[in-house]
Amino acid sequence: MELAKRGAKVILACRDRKKGDAVARQIRIKTTNEEIYSYHLDLSSLVAIKEFVNDFTSREPFLHILINNAAYMGPKATTEDGYERTFGVNYLGHFYLTYLLQDRLKRCASSRVINVISDSYTKATLDFEDLAMTKYDIYKAYARSKLALIFFTGEAARRWMSSHVLLYGVHPGMVCTDLLRNWPGLMGNILRTTGRILFKSPEDGCQTIVYCAVANEIKAQTGKYLENCQLIKVKKAALDKDMAQKLWELSLHLCKLPAEPKTDIEVKSIGKPEVAADGKDEDRKLK
Repeated sequence: MELAKRGAKVILACRDRKKGDAVARQIRIKTTNEEIYSYHLDLSSLVAIKEFVNDFTSREPFLHILINNAAYMGPKATTEDGYERTFGVNYLGHFYLTYLLQDRLKRCASSRVINVISDSYTKATLDFEDLAMTKYDIYKAYARSKLALIFFTGEAARRWMSSHVLLYGVHPGMVCTDLLRNWPGLMGNILRTTGRILFKSPEDGCQTIVYCAVANEIKAQTGKYLENCQLIKVKKAALDKDMAQKLWELSLHLCKLPAEPKTDIEVKSIGKPEVAADGKDEDRKLK
């Protein structure tokens, strides 16, 4: 909604096409911006992701901003390709989508990729020998997927820096969305009820995402992480370059993509950003 208000052409990539069309129609009415469209995208299927990219690139000549915001949090399940669903949707699907769109992003440089992360990553470990998470826990699975996104943000920033594709990881805080709809039992009911009272509204929760999409003062901060329109530090373990490279290589393999050389490029900030005081300026991907 916020980007549409600014006059951006917005593509909603949605698993449920009918709901996506309805949301796009509502945004067009509320903002009077007619350039709001809906595409079908199922991040739990590598085939569906490839089909979306082919459809998108055949019709859309430009891609300046990619916001990776879709998420699953619920009982143990698998993707169409047999991967643990939380990892497969929240991380691997976004990796594959972004990777396939990199040529379009590079052509439209300086372009931006915004990965929606979470401070839950501090509770996560990434065991490459147990991607199926045999001892499944809803929260730990979600946290692991967000840790993987942090690794991805840093590694992609290093690899694509020379192409002027900028990457940011955004922790929006606790936001009242339908993410918790699949959490079963009493705990799920408690979280959904308290969330409506205590969590941020989607309008407030999206502000840092919008800030990363449009702010000029953070162009030099590729590979960094933000909350409340401010740079934040992540734990040292989440900045492990060897782990990030190993995850990148594994992701290429899982997505049946060709291997790439390792990178030892260091991402360095250029100056200190002037962060807006208020940052004023959903639930799916906006491109």
